Amino acid sequence: MLLCVALVLGVLGGCAPQEEESSLVSVSPSPSPTPEPAGPWRIGLVQYQEHSALDAIREAFMQRLEEWGCTEEQVEIQYQNAQGDPAQAGEICQGFVEDEVDMIVALATPAAQAALSAVAGTQIQVVFAGVTDPEPLGLTEGAAPESAVTGVVSPAPAGSLLDLALQADSGLQTLGVLYNPEEANALAQVEALQAACAERGITVTESTVSSSEEVQQAAGELCAAVDALYTPADSTVAPAAAAVSEAAKGAGTPWYAGSESMVQAGALAAVGVEEKETGRKAADLAAQLIRGQAVSQAPVYTYSTFRTFLNVTTLQALEGISLPQETQLNAFIYS
Repeated sequence: MLLCVALVLGVLGGCAPQEEESSLVSVSPSPSPTPEPAGPWRIGLVQYQEHSALDAIREAFMQRLEEWGCTEEQVEIQYQNAQGDPAQAGEICQGFVEDEVDMIVALATPAAQAALSAVAGTQIQVVFAGVTDPEPLGLTEGAAPESAVTGVVSPAPAGSLLDLALQADSGLQTLGVLYNPEEANALAQVEALQAACAERGITVTESTVSSSEEVQQAAGELCAAVDALYTPADSTVAPAAAAVSEAAKGAGTPWYAGSESMVQAGALAAVGVEEKETGRKAADLAAQLIRGQAVSQAPVYTYSTFRTFLNVTTLQALEGISLPQETQLNAFIYS
């Protein structure tokens, strides 16, 4: 079933963000006013799956647009959720094209892929977020877009996460990895993790799933066979985060994740970008385009600094696992 919500927001008309500063790279709109459009700027917002990481990105995106100074007459947003179905994402984006929207905002790699396919041959702009690797979208980090697409890339640095895991357990030898190989975003993260594990002498054991219903059993089997578990930012695994948490806790296995939201759900730790920051940055890019800036002047933004997210309740429950006080003090703490 589609979740479809029509939201009417206005943005811009020469205005700048309100005084409260974003934690992102600042955006400085030019003081010259934007010409009044003939009608509202129409945005189709497609979210690939309903789970906390993408929800946080979407909510921050909407809030940040409001901070730009919104009026009802200028921006109209139609939101739809594909419920984890690639075909549904394609239908949603094709519907946006048929409705002649001005921009599609796509959350998660499969949604962005669907948007890019749908807008081919049109002038519709695409802004994406919830993406850890731009290559599956045919994009190069930091390059000026050749087509009407830009967005935010939030890498999940595998080496930094493994170094954190080795801090917690210097005897770590085997790492289980649970993911859906059909998701290009997840596959890219796993490939990076495999390379980082090889450099550190850690053996990787993989378990793949094609649906969220398969996650609980696969997680339980992996946790019983490895020293630690890793799940990437995967739209198949993320909705079943509670099941992964239950399996990891039951086995006493540290669970490391590719996203902040999984730490909230019970993973021990993640290294990456705060999801709300991702949503705000995507809104900044969208706002610049609405004000008339060319997409070629708004290249894909890739984060290069990262935060550690740590669940202290999970840490305290694990036997034989500890982290230096300095690491804990510098982390974003959940409990």
